[in-house]
Amino acid sequence: MKEFSLIESLSHMLKDSGIALGVGDDAALFGDTLIAKDIMAENVHFTPDAPLDHVMKKLLTANVSDIAAMGGVARYALLGIAVPMGREIDPKDILRPFEAYDVDLIGGDTTSSAGGLFLSLTIVGTPNKYVLTRSGAKAGDLLFLSRPVGRVRQLLEKELNGDKDNYNHYLVRAETALGDLLGRTGMATSCIDVSDGVGRDASHIAEKSGVKIIIEKNKVPVSHLEGIDDPVLYALGSGEEFALLFTMHPEKKDDLEALSGSSVCIGRVEEGQGVYLEDGDKLTDISDIGYEHTF
Repeated sequence: MKEFSLIESLSHMLKDSGIALGVGDDAALFGDTLIAKDIMAENVHFTPDAPLDHVMKKLLTANVSDIAAMGGVARYALLGIAVPMGREIDPKDILRPFEAYDVDLIGGDTTSSAGGLFLSLTIVGTPNKYVLTRSGAKAGDLLFLSRPVGRVRQLLEKELNGDKDNYNHYLVRAETALGDLLGRTGMATSCIDVSDGVGRDASHIAEKSGVKIIIEKNKVPVSHLEGIDDPVLYALGSGEEFALLFTMHPEKKDDLEALSGSSVCIGRVEEGQGVYLEDGDKLTDISDIGYEHTF
């Protein structure tokens, strides 16, 4: 089974709990609270040699990014950690990333592990005036990417090929300022964070909004990628970037550039379904470009 099939099956079996937003967005919303959860397992999300403070930074970034993708601000966290027998853990390595994001660790659980290190984090945040979802994109909207992607994949591949000094890809930051801006202004019509790859994550917006997304190949920033045969497809398939992918009406473009000039328009929204890469007159389905866990 693949993870999205499992999520889809579970979503149809869940009872109506009366919350405003649940399964299907980056975080759940009930009352004035946003809440999200991420888990990371050794040899799946990080290598055994990766420094713990780097792994913690990646875990916290993934959660904070989910809140930012909803236009909110992360406030508190609950940590679950299963530690292999005999492994030394420095509490400072756990706490340092929380200080960097100004998020308070308020509790959690610890246990031993018969396998590798396992981490689970629940993040609690507050929404802004506008709550962003994956379902608001409309035909005629523009598609924006908050920053260039692809380097995380490139650095991960170096680590997996034995470069034990190459752990910087764990240290990318969530787009907290941009998420807060979009939540306060309501400029974005939909939003998601790039955790599985631009292709796959754009497909979540397309599916939830009932639209077709066109990514224009000549607009995808790839000048930072060297030695890659097809840098555009490579960048669009890079996961755990934690950039924001969002849509907005063309009339808001000037406002966005004035307030957050780093975001790049990489495509547009049309009527239809799916996600396609446009290269001249050629359209290629890239809905599955990215990563999906299998069990």
